[in-house]
Amino acid sequence: MGAIRTPLWRHGGTVFGPQPRDYSYAMPRKARAAALRSALTRRYKDGGLRVVDRFGIDQPKTKVLKGLLDRLGVEGKTLLVDHQPDDALLLSGRNIPGLKVVDPSQVNVYDVLDCPSLLVSQEALGKLEEQLTP
Repeated sequence: MGAIRTPLWRHGGTVFGPQPRDYSYAMPRKARAAALRSALTRRYKDGGLRVVDRFGIDQPKTKVLKGLLDRLGVEGKTLLVDHQPDDALLLSGRNIPGLKVVDPSQVNVYDVLDCPSLLVSQEALGKLEEQLTP
């Protein structure tokens, strides 16, 4: 008689059913760099990109960084880019909602487009230009 779950029978098994596959795609580096250049240009034209000499946070105090952001007139989601951010800056910024502190190598298109305000140190701007120069 045989098995009742054979593919030949009604309500039986599936012949060559779906197999799990990985359809992910690695975007080319040049295309990623072009997209980041475009996003930074858009943020600059919108007036959301500000270049700061240095952030000057010596001690890990959220109040000090919040005061700096208030003096610059920055509110809401903000991306803060500093070349090799020190522990004081990272610790000060982690308790401010909507603030993300990153290294120039970690800047991505999503963060630039998601955050209306972008604060970049002079040194980090040089590193970004170096990374994005074709």
